Amino acid sequence: MCMSASEGRGPKPKRPRAARAAGAVVACLFAGGCAVGPNFTPPGPPKLDRYSAQPGATRLEGDDAAQTVELGRPTDPVWWRLFGSPALDDLVAAGLKASPTLASARQALQQSQDQARAGAGVFFPSLGGAFAATRERTAPLEIGDKGPGSTFSLYTLSGDINYAVDLFGGERRNVEALNAAADQQRYAVGAAYLLLTGGIVEAAVARAGYADEADTLADIVRLDTDQRDILDAEYKAGAAAWSAVLGAEEQLAADRQSLAAVRQQQAAATTLLNELIGREPAEDAPPPPALGDLTVPADAPVSLPSQLVRQRPDILQAEAALHQASAQVGVATAALFPSISITGDYGQASNALARLGSPAGLFWGVSPTVDVPIFRGGALWSNRRAAQAAYRKAQADYRQTVLAALKQVADQLKALGADAEISAANRSAFDAASLDHALAGANRQAGVIADYDVMTLEIQTDRTRLGLIAAKSQRLQDVVALYLACGGGWSGHAQDSGLAAVAQ
Repeated sequence: MCMSASEGRGPKPKRPRAARAAGAVVACLFAGGCAVGPNFTPPGPPKLDRYSAQPGATRLEGDDAAQTVELGRPTDPVWWRLFGSPALDDLVAAGLKASPTLASARQALQQSQDQARAGAGVFFPSLGGAFAATRERTAPLEIGDKGPGSTFSLYTLSGDINYAVDLFGGERRNVEALNAAADQQRYAVGAAYLLLTGGIVEAAVARAGYADEADTLADIVRLDTDQRDILDAEYKAGAAAWSAVLGAEEQLAADRQSLAAVRQQQAAATTLLNELIGREPAEDAPPPPALGDLTVPADAPVSLPSQLVRQRPDILQAEAALHQASAQVGVATAALFPSISITGDYGQASNALARLGSPAGLFWGVSPTVDVPIFRGGALWSNRRAAQAAYRKAQADYRQTVLAALKQVADQLKALGADAEISAANRSAFDAASLDHALAGANRQAGVIADYDVMTLEIQTDRTRLGLIAAKSQRLQDVVALYLACGGGWSGHAQDSGLAAVAQ
């Protein structure tokens, strides 16, 4: 049976409380170290669970399609397929495969991940080895001696080890900051992915709308020309005033100007589509969809605010920036404390290669170093205050990003409601104008109304069609904007390799 020292020598005197505390701290530092600075905690969700006073589900009646807006439902990751156009699907797939913007974001992610892995190497000892062979002649006169010089060879085989003891966690906080920077780039890939897919769909919708507007305006220009010719013939026959001809000419010129502007916008949307999918302006590209091939999705799911902050890449990117700033406060704080490093070397030296392993040539050394920052002119404290200010700035930036995201969703919800009303009103106007034109056509067959008046009603119908086209284009684009505002179905934890897979 073993007896402890306290049992053989009586009660052991207690150390002072301060000494016990100091000993515990030192033991903790040498056992596992500690990391100074704040431990990062992700920000909490928004205070409210809604964007306005609207109910949980709203049905929007529009032109020829109704939509149901419902809070709390996730967005389909391949939301563009909800528009029912295979041509649109092909454009998005082409963009995900060939977009240089997305490729650049992915390479930036790879770079930041490799930098984080490289930074983590500080947790391990660094080992090195070297072999040197030297042939040298000495001159005793260089040190004040007389006599002949000598020539000799020296062979050295050595190894060294270096290790930084991260007592106060400065290196751990630095690696934490590198990992947070890698997270920022991961979410930057998500943001680039959403901007790309959303940009392709919006450009395709705009181009389709411009194409229909151009066709309608071309029909209006044709009718303007016919009316101008009728008035000119009547003027020459003395049945019409010259001012009527001039008015028709002015209207024709205005509509030609509108047609040229729309065709220019259509061409710009086409080249934008080529750029987004990684094609040159004159390069062949998948055919874009027509406006009639695009349907308004029946469902418009809307994420709750608490879901939104975990789904939108820009919010997650701001959170990662906040995490990085928090870690940098720890790095700056650790710089105020001593740092310890240990260096050792071991090797063999000989003047003959064959005797390189002899005991006489053995050498080694161990060099622990403690660097204590005593006076740095206030630089270390200033760096820490700067890091704290950067952290507070990141907090404000994060809050602003969340507020902007919530505003975008709220604005798009209101825009969808307005789009439905505008679309229904334009449909009513178009139906009324179409009926009026049809009645005029029947009256023309009966000889009751002149061709000129029938053309006027046909032009009026075409102008209401322009409103119908614009209303549908705007409604489709606002649906796209709502999907993107809700995060586009992108998961903040999705891997970069999964971003292209969603298009397949």
